[in-house]
Amino acid sequence: MRTLCVVICLLSLACGRKEVDPQVLIQERAVAQVAAIRANILRQCESDVQEAAVARADSLLLDRARRMRRIAGRPPKPGRPGAPPVMELSEPLPLRPLFPFEIRFDTLLRDSLLQDSLRLDSIYQDSLLQDSLLRLE
Repeated sequence: MRTLCVVICLLSLACGRKEVDPQVLIQERAVAQVAAIRANILRQCESDVQEAAVARADSLLLDRARRMRRIAGRPPKPGRPGAPPVMELSEPLPLRPLFPFEIRFDTLLRDSLLQDSLRLDSIYQDSLLQDSLLRLE
């Protein structure tokens, strides 16, 4: 019985009226509305960009199809009279990396090569400057 009274007292106190600050409520609603407006603008912007990209891609595909239709079925353009025949490779060249393995993965070597190239470039720039000054005199 005592427990029931304690529970009823607690429930009656919990159901008491809360004081609501109108400024806080207005601020929360304003933040929610700004977030909703921002989300709508972002969604609209993304859809506009998507539509523009689709239109551009479609126009590029249509343009390419029109060009291909114009030249489809035409014989190849003849060569100039008396021109040497076009040389063709007997076999395709193997692909190689532009920079050797040592340069790509050895950071000390790569940095020293960079410093050397910068130094040579600065020497070249200085010589060009001196040459141009000598010409002006």
